[in-house]
Amino acid sequence: MKRIHIHLCLFVIFLFATSARAGFDGDPLYESMVATNDMSFFAVRPFYSHVESPATERWRKDYLWPLYTKKGFKEEQYSRFLFFGYSQDFSEDDDRHRNWVIPFYFQGVDANGEGYFALFPFGGTIHEFLGRDKMMFVLFPIYGKSSVNDVRTTSVLWPIYSTSKGEKVDRFRIWPIYGRTDLFGEYRKKFILWPLYTSVKYTNERNPGGGFILVPIYGRIKTEHADSFWFATPFFRYMTSEEQWIVHAPWPFIQMADGEIRKRIVWPLYGKKSLDTLTRQYFLWPFIWNNQIAYARHIQHRRYILPFLAYQSDVVTQETELYEVGDISSRYWKIWPLMSWERTDGNTRFRTLELWPLRNTLSIERNWTPWWTLYRRMNADGEIGHHLLWGLYRQTKSPERYEWSLLKGFVGYKKTQNNRRYRFCFMWFGDEEEQP
Repeated sequence: MKRIHIHLCLFVIFLFATSARAGFDGDPLYESMVATNDMSFFAVRPFYSHVESPATERWRKDYLWPLYTKKGFKEEQYSRFLFFGYSQDFSEDDDRHRNWVIPFYFQGVDANGEGYFALFPFGGTIHEFLGRDKMMFVLFPIYGKSSVNDVRTTSVLWPIYSTSKGEKVDRFRIWPIYGRTDLFGEYRKKFILWPLYTSVKYTNERNPGGGFILVPIYGRIKTEHADSFWFATPFFRYMTSEEQWIVHAPWPFIQMADGEIRKRIVWPLYGKKSLDTLTRQYFLWPFIWNNQIAYARHIQHRRYILPFLAYQSDVVTQETELYEVGDISSRYWKIWPLMSWERTDGNTRFRTLELWPLRNTLSIERNWTPWWTLYRRMNADGEIGHHLLWGLYRQTKSPERYEWSLLKGFVGYKKTQNNRRYRFCFMWFGDEEEQP
């Protein structure tokens, strides 16, 4: 075992030395590059990777992702251990920070400079968490308090007893026996033996009215602009207004709607829902999906046969310098876990294998994807590149040059418009290239 460790260390040292001096292909273990905009990337996969963008003042470091990640934006720094340990420093000018191990340990200083500490479920105070400004608890769920702006909430044996008070809010609950909520100038809501009986009275001037729902018998809510009925609640519903009508007969199997929301659903066989610029359609839920979203200059189509097939295309709807209306500006497909292909602005990429089911997850791309990419073909600005078996064979061809290498550069050849060079034992022979 000791001998194996020695050989591994020697290999890594050799890898770094030759990569710097002889252009050795360190993929998938090692990669280092600097872009024209000074954005830099360095990786010793899967142990460590570092990406930095001076233009946006952002940086990120991954250590055996997803084990530990640290990133920064300007003066703010953030770190994460797995998916429950978090640490964040917001600015050098103040002491605002947080150190959390969710859901057990919380410590920090909030934006107002006030410190807090909590050890769940025993007790303490947490600030700026779960949408609350402050949360205090003792032997959760026995007793707790929280605040959001001017609204103060007290709970005992959560979620059984709860009260909330604020300038526009008055809420009381003994769940599931009785509860009421008054949002002054908007509505009054109430339940008795939840979810058997609920009622609402809308007090706003925009759409006044009200009603009740008695589960599982009947319900009706009538406002100035809409009228809704429930029968055998929640399975049968009918709602109508000037802008919208909805029919559930029964929910969730048959759902129909027209107006701002348009639905045609026969679950689980077929469903289609449209709202604003988004349309979602499925067949044999949840396996086959056909989604569409309209943007300012293009319409994006996404099609899935989960979990194996994915397809996406962007169809131009407004003429640009590069495209006419109806052109496809980008296209992507994946056959998981075998292969994927994509084209954007004339540049293409094909690769196999594709073990990660999602598309271009940046942390996966930086730290893991090169390990299972057996073959990659790139076409960028007319330059075509082939990368086979972690770089054991590489080939690049463009109008200006042709180059190939075998066994990480053990042998190779490079031809440009002005000279030819040969490679053997990681050393170059032939005329030196002219530097611009």
